[in-house]
Amino acid sequence: MRYDKATVKEFILNYHKIQDDSVSCDEDVGIDEFFNVNNQAKTHEKDNSNVEDVIFFNELEAVIERVATEKEHNLFLLLSNGVSFEKAGSIFGVKS
Repeated sequence: MRYDKATVKEFILNYHKIQDDSVSCDEDVGIDEFFNVNNQAKTHEKDNSNVEDVIFFNELEAVIERVATEKEHNLFLLLSNGVSFEKAGSIFGVKS
């Protein structure tokens, strides 16, 4: 896996924009209804249009886990989830 620095940086900073988590399955289901096979819940198909992006993200994360410190790995996760540099800096206690 060889990519130029600008491509990787742009991908990390924009990764949170491609994730569509608008479909949620957080229904109030009691323990008695959870195992009820007669009342099947609707299944929600996830959009598979971003499979290549997710694969690339997983490859990047695997490399970062191997070579980066824990703080660098956490910074990667924050940036890929749309946290600004300023907010990430405040989380790590870094002042500009």
